[in-house]
Amino acid sequence: MWKVVLILSLIPLVGACLARHWFWTKARMEGLRQDCGTSVRELRERLGLPPGRRGNETHAAALGNALRECGLALLEKEGNTFAKARVSGSFLTKALPALVLLVAVFAILSKRVPAGWAIAGAVGTVAFWTLVRLSGMAVEWRAVAKGTEALKASRALKRVADEDEVIRCAKASVWSTVWPF
Repeated sequence: MWKVVLILSLIPLVGACLARHWFWTKARMEGLRQDCGTSVRELRERLGLPPGRRGNETHAAALGNALRECGLALLEKEGNTFAKARVSGSFLTKALPALVLLVAVFAILSKRVPAGWAIAGAVGTVAFWTLVRLSGMAVEWRAVAKGTEALKASRALKRVADEDEVIRCAKASVWSTVWPF
């Protein structure tokens, strides 16, 4: 039975991995090649937000990712509870696989749970969290739209081609938030 659980759990993980690769990796590689001349710090300041940690990057992929994050912050300022949950849930997305792996290893070592069930439970937990992240993508799309409005209103980028590439990378970066690794 644990094999069925494992196979069913792998379906959303593999699907999210393929979708992330198809939509985000290709756009990211193209965005890394285009230098926009504006740093992430300057973009955040022009949109009325405090400068972030990765403030020196100037390529379109970093600016697109920052634009999506700025859109989430702007939605959160407006009182959108889903945006606030999405921002706070991003930390758990990064920490969850390590925590689940730790619990699975200790469950196997203590011999309280059979190894197959421990692995299936760990993969199932990460798959469930991936499905939760997939179900919340509508907030990310709204954040990209909000960030796009703010970007066009602020005229933070000098060229229209840069603006279009940053918006394209922002739309593609939504898929980077789904995969938990």
